[in-house]
Amino acid sequence: MTVRAMFVSLGCLLAAGVGAAPPSMNDYSSGMSIRANYAQPMVETVLPDDVYRVVTRADLGDLRVFNADGMPVPHAFCATPASAAPQVTEVSLPVFVLRGRDHVYTDNSRVAVETSSGTRVNVEETAAPKPEVVNGLIHIIDARETEPLRAIRFDWRSPDGASEVKVRIEASDDLDRWQIIVPASTLLLAQQGDQELRRERIELPNRQYKYLRVQRVDSGPPLILNSVTAEQVAAAEEIEPMWFNALPMESKEADVLYFDAQHLAPVTYARVRLAQQNSTVNVSLQSRPDEQASWRQRWTGESYVIVSDTVRRESPPAHFQGTTDRYWRLQILKDPQVYQDSTLELGYRPAKLRFLAQGPGPFTVAFGSRRAEPAQPAVCDGLLADVTPADRERMIEQGFVEQIVQLGGADALKPTPKKTPVKVVILWGVLVVGVALLVAMALSLLKRVRHPTN
Repeated sequence: MTVRAMFVSLGCLLAAGVGAAPPSMNDYSSGMSIRANYAQPMVETVLPDDVYRVVTRADLGDLRVFNADGMPVPHAFCATPASAAPQVTEVSLPVFVLRGRDHVYTDNSRVAVETSSGTRVNVEETAAPKPEVVNGLIHIIDARETEPLRAIRFDWRSPDGASEVKVRIEASDDLDRWQIIVPASTLLLAQQGDQELRRERIELPNRQYKYLRVQRVDSGPPLILNSVTAEQVAAAEEIEPMWFNALPMESKEADVLYFDAQHLAPVTYARVRLAQQNSTVNVSLQSRPDEQASWRQRWTGESYVIVSDTVRRESPPAHFQGTTDRYWRLQILKDPQVYQDSTLELGYRPAKLRFLAQGPGPFTVAFGSRRAEPAQPAVCDGLLADVTPADRERMIEQGFVEQIVQLGGADALKPTPKKTPVKVVILWGVLVVGVALLVAMALSLLKRVRHPTN
């Protein structure tokens, strides 16, 4: 073999060591099709619990998305929200008109008004550095039956036909002491032919109110309010996490229960299910990633279940920093013999998978592999990152997972033989070439010694 041939062979060897075949769906244990209209460039879906039972990497690196041609497409993971978006609704509020003197001064003046129903309302102005004259008509809005408000909208008009007016809004809990929440805001109503220009909505600090007082603070006549509509914001509801039962394991300790999560999920919640009603117990919860690691404390507290008449009360779930540990230990701190039948539920928030609908559909999510190269997903919002967030949201379509099927099966979960590092291949190649060169030189020298030239 010539020296040139040796180098060619070494190059081929290195190319074989560096190059890697692209991943295929059979490199993964399981898969599921994504059902969608594919009318938008991106599809998003929440990963089901079965994915976390099969994956072998906590970072979901053994998950890829393939199109109908079997080619992988770009994907990203996003966190699911812990609570739903606040619900905003509109509600019509009752308005009371208080008629006082023609002019009301804000220098510690007081107005006493008796409504038609006989209710007497006292309105006291807050002292101001200089007296400010406002009109003698005050509107009191009753907001006691509402959720926290973020804005109010007025259906209004001015007796003098003014298109623009200035108003001030104050708040009170007792119709006695008032606090300015909107010092001055503009209401506007202008018409030109068939066109109309309106500004009838005023934003408020988002909180709960009992009474609101509205006064005109420019020099115009009192406003006429036909109606007042409020935008109320209901409290955001927490989204229930994904729960699963940990598998009980054998324990030789009377006060300790062991469990196998059988998941690689980012667990952040836990709850102890007590077998007996009207029970309470203090427990300590630890976890570890494998059977050789040390236990780490996750939570200590009381777990209980109380039943009275038709009401059943249970302790709230334990909440702690997320962990993908597989093994869990529940230590019962008192009366362990009573609670040996307790079970452990673990909860987590699954990730949202977002992928680019590149190529023909349908698309398949393949997961669970110890032989495929780890995927490199984009960060959330990393796909079409240069698009504005609002436009990007409009380009995302909701997808739905179909039934999970077997792809590569159990073989994909078996570890592959350890690959020889590229550096080692290069070093051995250099060594082989060096030895071959030495042998070639020695043979050439020996040949010259045996057959000297004349």
